[in-house]
Amino acid sequence: MSALSAPLPFSDRERLLAFSFATADLLLEVDHELKVAFASGAVRTLTGFADTEIIGKALMSLLAQGDRTLVTMLLGRLGPDARLEPVLVSLMAKSGPVAVMLAGCRIDAGVPRFFLTIAKARPGMIPERRDSATGLLETADFASTVSAQSAQARKIGADVNMTMVELDKLDQFGARTGKAGVDRLMGELGATLRSLSVGGQTAGRLSSDRFGILHGSSVSPAAIRERVVALGREIDPQADLGVKEKSMSLNGPDIKDEDAARVVMFAVRSFADKGIEHFVGGKLSNSMETLVQDTVARIEAVKKTLADRNIAVALQKIVGIGDRKVHHFEALCRTMDSDSPAAMIGFAEQVGLAGDIDLLVCGKVIDILADASRKGIKPEIAVNMSAASLESDIFISAFRALVAGHAALRPQILIEVTESAQIKDLSVANNILQQFRRDGHRVCLDDFGAGAAALPYIQALTVDYVKIDGAYVRRMMDDQRDTAILRAIVGLCRDLKMGTIAEMIETEPQAKRLEQLGVEFGQGYLFGRPVVDNPLEGLKPAAPQINARRKGFVDSWG
Repeated sequence: MSALSAPLPFSDRERLLAFSFATADLLLEVDHELKVAFASGAVRTLTGFADTEIIGKALMSLLAQGDRTLVTMLLGRLGPDARLEPVLVSLMAKSGPVAVMLAGCRIDAGVPRFFLTIAKARPGMIPERRDSATGLLETADFASTVSAQSAQARKIGADVNMTMVELDKLDQFGARTGKAGVDRLMGELGATLRSLSVGGQTAGRLSSDRFGILHGSSVSPAAIRERVVALGREIDPQADLGVKEKSMSLNGPDIKDEDAARVVMFAVRSFADKGIEHFVGGKLSNSMETLVQDTVARIEAVKKTLADRNIAVALQKIVGIGDRKVHHFEALCRTMDSDSPAAMIGFAEQVGLAGDIDLLVCGKVIDILADASRKGIKPEIAVNMSAASLESDIFISAFRALVAGHAALRPQILIEVTESAQIKDLSVANNILQQFRRDGHRVCLDDFGAGAAALPYIQALTVDYVKIDGAYVRRMMDDQRDTAILRAIVGLCRDLKMGTIAEMIETEPQAKRLEQLGVEFGQGYLFGRPVVDNPLEGLKPAAPQINARRKGFVDSWG
């Protein structure tokens, strides 16, 4: 026997430890009371405790609060000689939480013992955002995680399903149990769905009462529903959550991963927006095959529209409310066929094609500006940039490369940030916006005051203009509260040296009230409808003087 093939002088225990550490950073043996009986490896690095300090500690005390119920459920359901598949959890080290993959097995020798391996999670494994009440993924991260997991499952022939759960009577449940009851339900529901999901992390909270889970064929949709019903009855035996569930298989069709991902994204977002009835009674079927037929056909139609550049750009005036002079125009997308542009854009956003539309419209706006420049006219036009586009490195590079070929036009291209509530990292988004401003563009935050697009966003994002949500304009003539809010918004923007634009102005009394409140610019049918043909007609061939107050803005797509 050669020296290379001779057995090394290691004991069986040493070999087993070596094999374990090949895939893990920390080994734990946990007794039937879920207390640590043995620890080896990066104990101090991952927990902050010395090897001797961790012995006897409750396993749950080492875990983040939101993961304790999950791990308790997983170990409680683990049978003799059964394996615990890897699940993403957080250890609570003295220095803060550490994301890890927890796996292991149960071996009974009179009493059950759990042998756990813990490996520090790689960055790609860690979801970006979780709902604080449930620990579940938020909608966008759930859709992307399910897309990736289902693509992997298709490659290896695994059977996976996506089940949507809706609590139709959550409000009544809350009225009976109070906030404490709802909080307990959300915590236990999150742990339950995670424990049933693929990898312990493919479950999401898609709205206040809608949830999604990716699971294997061994978990039935009926079993998921029964678990949720049981959770509600544990808190209040008389309560009825009105649990509804609908499942669809993610197996079968031989389509590109890119299209499959868009199908999943569309399904998730449609359920999040419209609920279970859209799944049951609408176009979404309970099988991937029939869902694909509808969704892929729509995706291909949008792609063809983009490839053929088969859209038009309509321009709508934004004027000074006092003098009615044109300040700039808003670029609005119009399709060449009979389909509603709002429906097409909405679908494109759901399947991840919004950036392609943003770029196409920007290219057409550049064409309009270049043609106007040859005539001695220098209008300013606002283009949309959705939150999804703003967070795409590919889109940002493509946009800057597109505009770089027309550098002289940059001051005339305004950028409006839409769907700001969907921005995941405000700090990163602000860095990109400041780069745009350094490039010569001016920036506006759309729909200010609507939903989450309010104070935290104004605090985090330095912009030149804000567009006040049209709902305030519609209601202010009859609601003094809305008038007071408008006055406060205008004052805040004035103090922050940001210009203000009000949208959806349709009557002279509305315009007069806004002018009295100090709003500088306005948009709406009162000043002009969107125009496709000759939208710049009437502008004089003289470059406008941009005064210091006109620092910039960006308009919405309407």
